[in-house]
Amino acid sequence: MAAIRYESILVEQALSREYAAEMDRALKGMSGLNDIKPMIRDFEKEFARYIGVEYAVAVNSGSDALKMALLAAGVGQKDEVIIPDLTYQAVALAVFYCGAKPVPVDARIEDLQMDPDAVKKAITKKTKAVIAAHMFGRPCDVGQIGRLCRDNNIFFIEDVCQAESSSANGRMLGSFGDMAVFSFSYYKPLSSCGGGGGMVLFNDEEANRIRHWMEDWQNDVELVKLGQRFAPLSLMDLIALRVKFSHLKEIIRSRLKIKALYEQGLGTIKGLAIFKDRPQTESVAQNFVVCCQQRDQMVDFLKVHGIMVQRPYLPLHQTASFKGTKKEKFPVSRWYSASALHLPLHSFMSEEKAKDVVKCCRSFLRENIL
Repeated sequence: MAAIRYESILVEQALSREYAAEMDRALKGMSGLNDIKPMIRDFEKEFARYIGVEYAVAVNSGSDALKMALLAAGVGQKDEVIIPDLTYQAVALAVFYCGAKPVPVDARIEDLQMDPDAVKKAITKKTKAVIAAHMFGRPCDVGQIGRLCRDNNIFFIEDVCQAESSSANGRMLGSFGDMAVFSFSYYKPLSSCGGGGGMVLFNDEEANRIRHWMEDWQNDVELVKLGQRFAPLSLMDLIALRVKFSHLKEIIRSRLKIKALYEQGLGTIKGLAIFKDRPQTESVAQNFVVCCQQRDQMVDFLKVHGIMVQRPYLPLHQTASFKGTKKEKFPVSRWYSASALHLPLHSFMSEEKAKDVVKCCRSFLRENIL
């Protein structure tokens, strides 16, 4: 059996001719690199309509988007920002960048999303913002977390970097917070060929302010104040996004098909935990998370059979940046870290490969659990 892994390159290969044609059209219509701006503005309008908001800004990366969102919220020294313990380290690093203190909170065991009860307990007079990161393509509880933020006058930032095109209550994620950030890196449904990110906002003044941060590269006073030079979306990334937008429904269908196949094949097996969508939500998976007590043995078994899986994130409280944090406060993220693995799931993945993954998982569990 051929190796089964995260083959994000499949979608790029399928669209390579369209990329070339779109790049050719763009270059022939430009007289200088500054002519990219109208094309970026067109993409921003299209993306804003897709999410269901008024304004969007295309940026260099999801990490830059997080930093600029915190700066726009006025986060700085002595402020606290509540974040999920179970997330990628870039979220905490963005808070450190602003000079503020990240306060991680645990996840809910039923969906591995930020626990609103833990958020409520973590709020103090110093809390300036909450970053609600939608992990593994699944929506966190934007209703409860949003109400907590409004009731306590706290800035609500949605981190949709891992959940673009997912929805809750009939609305796209990114349309619930005071601001939202996105990543267009290579394994997302709407992805570039490398980097890129986006922000959605609810007033034009804020959008223009953020564009100014990226475009005014000569203002040394502003650059010192910001602490870095924020770059705009690159031409190559823009070309890929423009092309992929026209195929996004097809890309989403392909991911939903594989997610459903995994859920059907693995959902009732003893010894394996999977996570399904909560009512009134739909997730467009960027990976497929399962938890198994014999995780390490399962990883080795799948590897022998040519299936390359990803190990889980290291929860923030276990990283060097949070040394000394009481691990007892994070039972769910500790359980995830000790038992989770991410099965291959990507755009245009074949049903045959997904069925082989299910077959191997069931074989391992039959021999070791049942």
